[in-house]
Amino acid sequence: MSSPSSEIFRRGVQIQKRTLIAWSAALVLLALSVVGAWPSMEKSGALEDFASGVSPEMAAAFGIDQISSASGYLKGNLYAVLLPLLLGLMAVTATAALTGGDEEAGRLELLLALPVARRTVFLVRFLCVAFGLAVTSVLVWLSVYGSVVSFDMDVSGGGVAAVTLTVGLLAVLHAGVAYAVVGFGLGRGPALGVAAGVLVVGYLLHAIAPMSDSLEPLSNVSPWEWALGGDPLVNGVPWGGVALLVVLSAVVVAAGTYAVDRRDVKNA
Repeated sequence: MSSPSSEIFRRGVQIQKRTLIAWSAALVLLALSVVGAWPSMEKSGALEDFASGVSPEMAAAFGIDQISSASGYLKGNLYAVLLPLLLGLMAVTATAALTGGDEEAGRLELLLALPVARRTVFLVRFLCVAFGLAVTSVLVWLSVYGSVVSFDMDVSGGGVAAVTLTVGLLAVLHAGVAYAVVGFGLGRGPALGVAAGVLVVGYLLHAIAPMSDSLEPLSNVSPWEWALGGDPLVNGVPWGGVALLVVLSAVVVAAGTYAVDRRDVKNA
């Protein structure tokens, strides 16, 4: 990065530091609490009773169809819904705040006065969010992997790394959606609404569409399916899904960057 770009990146990271710490701490605590409950749940047999009381279709939708196994427990209680949803919301809110929020409040005017292209200012702000997501994902991965080893759970370290990677890329994609909405000048509110809506609809297509023969093909267009449909916790990195997530993320970010360079920037 050039010197102005480095300064923009540094300021962006500094701005979101407190929020990043709060999100990271919350998600790490969530991961530790989920894994920490495994020994007592396994001994009590409560997981088998819980799974038996849910229809197979609903169990698959919520990722609890194999909850009595160590990998199924981790998937159903952390990686199938909670972590992707929360990390996605973190990505969306951070992106909307650092781009659309700061633009509407007039906090980008000083940065835009620097000898650097407008598109670079916005793109570096997006990279700040991606950096924060990477840091949080690594912390969650270390927490889960350390806990899995401590409790001697039958879960591979590679599987934990794979599913954490795909969940992180899923969050980056939704950050890109929010970035694109801001890039086209629609502001922070619409960016939050559209990106959060895409996140929720994607989950519904991934989880609910397979219950119907007529709707099942729709699940293949869901980014959640690309990230989690191949069960990376058990089967490793789904390279095809990873490629789709990376390519689509690049497309939406490129579209937002192209658009922001061709419109007027809002004043406070």
